[in-house]
Amino acid sequence: MKTTVVLGVAAFVSMAQFGLAQDALPEGPGQQTTVRICGQCHEAQRAASIKLTRPGWNDEIEKMKALGAKGTDPEFGEILEYLAANFKGDLDRPFDMNSADAIELESVLSLLRREAAAVLQYRSKRGPFTSFADLKDLDPAILKKIDVKRDRIVFLSPIPKR
Repeated sequence: MKTTVVLGVAAFVSMAQFGLAQDALPEGPGQQTTVRICGQCHEAQRAASIKLTRPGWNDEIEKMKALGAKGTDPEFGEILEYLAANFKGDLDRPFDMNSADAIELESVLSLLRREAAAVLQYRSKRGPFTSFADLKDLDPAILKKIDVKRDRIVFLSPIPKR
């Protein structure tokens, strides 16, 4: 009896989490496949945090496949259609705050030269960023400009230099 209750609760929690993941993403063809396949490694909603061009989404999917994402070619095609339709952007790749140089900060985030320098100095002093919360001590004017481009930004871990 105890095992049955534990398994029943585990199944309910699992279904509830799947439902929450689906609710966070727009409904449409490919939503369930995106949640199921992408959810193997990270929350499917993570895709909703950036906007990319169709070629950009294709590159991201290829990268995820190379990292071990499991699915069939038709499933990955369905995911591409879903992401390209629901998370359209004008960049081919996400903008990484941990690898961006001054020129990229200026051109992509519309920062002034002194603002880009302040971001780089702050990153150098505190280490890699992991989320927008890590930027909270920057000048509010810089934060406002960054927040406008939030849908383009990711926080990847830097590759250690050898």
